Amino acid sequence: MRSEILNALYVKLSNMEGIEAVFKYNKGHFTKFPTAVILGSDNTKQRESIKTVKKTYKFKVQIFQEINQEARGQESGEDVVIAIGDRIDDMFDEDDTLGGVCDDVSVISSYAWDDRELLMRVLQLEVVCTKLKQLI
Repeated sequence: MRSEILNALYVKLSNMEGIEAVFKYNKGHFTKFPTAVILGSDNTKQRESIKTVKKTYKFKVQIFQEINQEARGQESGEDVVIAIGDRIDDMFDEDDTLGGVCDDVSVISSYAWDDRELLMRVLQLEVVCTKLKQLI
């Protein structure tokens, strides 16, 4: 299940307007911006009934936008990250099952700073996928 969700997130983000590169691992050096990185998943499961188990997968997605290369500046970089956040919200409003891979998807977002090779603004997302499994 994790691989299916990871691949669906990868395809969804790769096809999204405004994101220049997507990685399924934590890459150290970026050459294009904004860049998305999808990180692993936490998993919980609980019994909903005698015949149903609810599995929850939480993937971390980070969208990095440099703010000082080519004199982009903080304001412009911030605008890029906010616009991508809005597009991601809309994307999951329109497809809240991740193409049928999940029964339901929700997204929690926050903003942070990261100082890698460049100072970057980061949109941090937690993509929560729930799947009900029927037991026989």
